[in-house]
Amino acid sequence: MLKALILAAGFGSRLRPLTDDRPKALVPLGGRPVLDRTLDVLVEAGVKSVVVVTGYRRERLAAFLDTRRDVEATTVENPAYADTNTLASLLVAAPWVDDDFLLIDGDLVFEPAVLRPLLEPGTRLAVDRGRALDDDAVKIALDGGHVSGVGKQLDAGLVAVAESIGIARIDRTSAAPLFARGREILASSGTSGGRQAYYEAAFQRLIAGGHWFEVADVTGLRWVEIDDHDDLRRAETLFDR
Repeated sequence: MLKALILAAGFGSRLRPLTDDRPKALVPLGGRPVLDRTLDVLVEAGVKSVVVVTGYRRERLAAFLDTRRDVEATTVENPAYADTNTLASLLVAAPWVDDDFLLIDGDLVFEPAVLRPLLEPGTRLAVDRGRALDDDAVKIALDGGHVSGVGKQLDAGLVAVAESIGIARIDRTSAAPLFARGREILASSGTSGGRQAYYEAAFQRLIAGGHWFEVADVTGLRWVEIDDHDDLRRAETLFDR
């Protein structure tokens, strides 16, 4: 059964004061927490089993999930959330995902159509070819219908043509090597390793080792990664209910 793994451990410091007493995934958007909207989309798609990685204000997340009787929710704590990043949060959840799973950033809001290409079998990365790429964007290089590079900075010789929006589908054959590469990175040092690494660093190692990431093209669809108040205002414009 397809599960969703939602990463929701971080501070959300750029959204203060809204995050002074709650994690970023519970910031209200149109009167509803961002995570509430994500769960609605998942349930509509038939995905009712979720693993949520918590950290900052984890008790608030647990209490919210208790109100969602339509999902089977498991919370897993990243105890080092204060000085690690998304790769560490992914790895703490590894024992709870033993089949295909959707990996979703907890600060993402998106329309149901975004999820549809990720329900197809295979390891897939949701990408948007229509956004201007700033320094914060997770950039994507493509080789035909496959991802050849992913990261905020790409390897020399790769050309960024799209942005990763923060959702991937990982199939069962890719999961074990993904976690193995992630543990190597977390234990290493340098610009792409160590405790502050993002999970995209593990994606890039898989790609370099010959694992295919297919493209789930969501260009033109509505989605917002809510990092700061400007993002929140844009999300309120796009998702007004």
